[in-house]
Amino acid sequence: MKRGRKTRDGFHQTNFILMKRIFRFFSLFFLLLCSQSQFAQNIYPGAYGFGTQSGGAYAGDSIPAVLFVTSLDDNGEGSLRYALSCDYPRIIIFNVSGTIRLAGALFIKEPCVFIAGQSAPGKGISVTGAPVIVNTHDVLIQDIRFRLGSAYPRKSDCVSITGTLHDVYNVVFDHCSFGFGLDENIGILNSGPGITISNSIIGYGLHKFEHSCGLLAMNSEKISLIGNIFAFNHDRNPNIRGDTKDVEILNNLIYNSASHAIYLGSRGPDNSPVNVLIEGNIYVTGADNMNRYLLSVHQDVADSLNVSWHKNLTFHETKVFKGIREQVFDQSGRFNPVDPGPFPASDKELIALDKLEQILLHNSGARAHNRDGVDSLLIANIMNRSGKIISVESELNIQSELPVMNEGFVLPDDPHHTRADGFTNLQHYLQELLLVKSQP
Repeated sequence: MKRGRKTRDGFHQTNFILMKRIFRFFSLFFLLLCSQSQFAQNIYPGAYGFGTQSGGAYAGDSIPAVLFVTSLDDNGEGSLRYALSCDYPRIIIFNVSGTIRLAGALFIKEPCVFIAGQSAPGKGISVTGAPVIVNTHDVLIQDIRFRLGSAYPRKSDCVSITGTLHDVYNVVFDHCSFGFGLDENIGILNSGPGITISNSIIGYGLHKFEHSCGLLAMNSEKISLIGNIFAFNHDRNPNIRGDTKDVEILNNLIYNSASHAIYLGSRGPDNSPVNVLIEGNIYVTGADNMNRYLLSVHQDVADSLNVSWHKNLTFHETKVFKGIREQVFDQSGRFNPVDPGPFPASDKELIALDKLEQILLHNSGARAHNRDGVDSLLIANIMNRSGKIISVESELNIQSELPVMNEGFVLPDDPHHTRADGFTNLQHYLQELLLVKSQP
C-alpha cells in the first residue's frame, strides 16, 4: 500500500457495499499498523537520537512533493524560502550551489519537510545574513551551513528551534555547520519532545555583543547532542537550563571554551529533575580557556540531579583528566552521578575515546570532503591546537562565499517506492549521497 493515501469511499450506496468497504478499510488499517511495527521507520536510514523515530517528510497524510531550488535569491519561485513556505509535505532538492543571503529571518513553519543539502552540486549551500527559525514538527535538515554574521544588527541565534512545547517536535539537524551566531549558534527553546543535533560543527560564535555561545537548551524535552564539534564558543557548549527534561550529550568534542564547556544551569519554575547522560565526550582546553572543567553545575540547579557520567576526558595543557572529580566543578554541592542512567542512550555503540577526535574532525559538519574556508580553518586550528574566539568573522581573514554552480539533480527511479526496510528509494539515495560527501 502506498503510504499516506486517504480512503475517500462514498457512503451513499447499499448497506452491503457500505459494510464491505468498512471491512476493507479496517483491514488495510491493521496491515498499516503491522508494517509500522515491523519496520520501525526512522527519519533517515541509520538515524539515532530523540525525534528520529519520525517519518520526516513522509510523516504527513500524503506522499511528499519533490521541490527544486534553482535560485540563490532570498525569495521568489525557485528559492529556498518559497519551497519552505509550501503547506504540504515536501523534500527540497538543490539544483544550484552557493550562498543564500537572507534579507530577513527564514521561518520554517510548515511541517513534514526534508531539506536535502547533499543534493546540491559543488561545495553545497550556505545560508547567511539572518536567523533561521524552526517553528514546526517533523523536520530533517542535512548538509547545510548556517552562518548568521556580524552585519546582523542585534543579538540573535544563528538557528532557533522554538515555539510551544509539543508543537515543535521531531526536529533533526544532521551533518550541518553552525557559526557566526550573535547570541547562541543554536537555541532550543520550549521545544520537544524530540530534537537531535548530530554529526555537526557548532563553532565561532561571535563575541561582538559579548555573548559568543554554542547551544542553549531551555524548557525543552528529549534532546540528543551526538557526535558534534563545539569549538571557539565562549560559553554554553552546551548549556542545559530551566525545566529541560531528558538530554543526552554523547561523543562530542569541545575545544577552546572560555567560561563553560558543558553547563547544567539554573532550575526552571517547575524545578523539573535534571535527567542527563554525559558519556564519551572529550574537552580540549585552548588559548581562551578560563575554566578547565568539562562539566560545571550551577548553584541553583534543580533539586533532583540524575546525571549519568561515563568515559569522559579532559586535556588541559600537559595534563589528562579522567576522573569525575577532576572534571566537574559543582557549585551546588549535590552532584553525584547515577548508575544506571535515568534513561537508555539512543546510540548504544559509542566511538572509543582514542578514536573520537580523529573521526569527528574528518566527518563532522557540512560537506566534510569539500569544506568551505570557515570549517577548514576551524578543523585545522583544532588539529594544531591553535586559534581563538573571535568578535567578527573578518578576524579569520578567509573567504566564506561559496562558488556558484548549477547542475540538475537526477532523481532515482520510482523515488517513492518503499523498500523492505520501510525507507523509499529517494531516502536511500540521499543518505548514500550524504555519506559520500561527508567522508574525505
